[in-house]
Amino acid sequence: MSGDKPSYRPAIEVGAEPVTLLDPSRFSHLARNRRLIVRRALLASALSGLVPVPIMDDILSGRVRAGLYMKLAASRQVDLPAASAEVLAEGKAGSAWRTITFAAVALAALKLAWRKLFALLAAGRGAEDMATTFQVATLIDHYCARLHVGGPISRSQAALLRALVNQSVNRTSKTKLIPAFREGGKILGRSLVEAPRWVSLSMSRYAERWLHTSGHPEAAPAGWPTEDSEEEKTWLDRAAHTVDQRLAALGSEYLGDLIDDFEARWRERPAAGS
Repeated sequence: MSGDKPSYRPAIEVGAEPVTLLDPSRFSHLARNRRLIVRRALLASALSGLVPVPIMDDILSGRVRAGLYMKLAASRQVDLPAASAEVLAEGKAGSAWRTITFAAVALAALKLAWRKLFALLAAGRGAEDMATTFQVATLIDHYCARLHVGGPISRSQAALLRALVNQSVNRTSKTKLIPAFREGGKILGRSLVEAPRWVSLSMSRYAERWLHTSGHPEAAPAGWPTEDSEEEKTWLDRAAHTVDQRLAALGSEYLGDLIDDFEARWRERPAAGS
């Protein structure tokens, strides 16, 4: 056995590719309105399911979405008129149906549909629609907070914004969001079943509210119930709290593709729509 000491060669340094981490502060501004967006996403799906009448269900949920967009814009000090908010919220019914008086049909349908709706919610149905509403509203909130310049959002600007937002939402995966809203829908369904008489009356008041305010997304006569009333906090907040916790656990990575795609489309938008 040789008495020579073993020789050691210096380790070869291997250059590592830099890892780009998602900046956690990039989307921090979206945390402010996330709970509001979650609540309205749940509410829009619930109200839509209560009216098993073609077109009418989309109008009713569209009113909720329009009101949400107005609240988001106001929180960012952006002027979004009701007419422009309705364009943003326009769904499959199309603009020709926006002025239809639907409250009478809604009130009749409410009495027949609510039990079926709660059963569907309790089974986790409607989660994809809720996730879609959440994505759309999140992009509108981001637009108002970071991209909008100038005065009020006109109807033509709203139409362009809606098109770009929908393109990004349709392209971006909802895989991480759907389980959160499925769980929230189940809790919402179970919570509503606990108070069927109150829920039936409450939903009727919602339909009456839109009739008496000519469909204005946010207007309501003094003394009318709103989603901030103590009763509605009980059933809506149960579901919203669960969804909000699930989304918080996801961090902000699920927002990356959605925001990046939308911002790219916004930069490349037609000059006439800027």
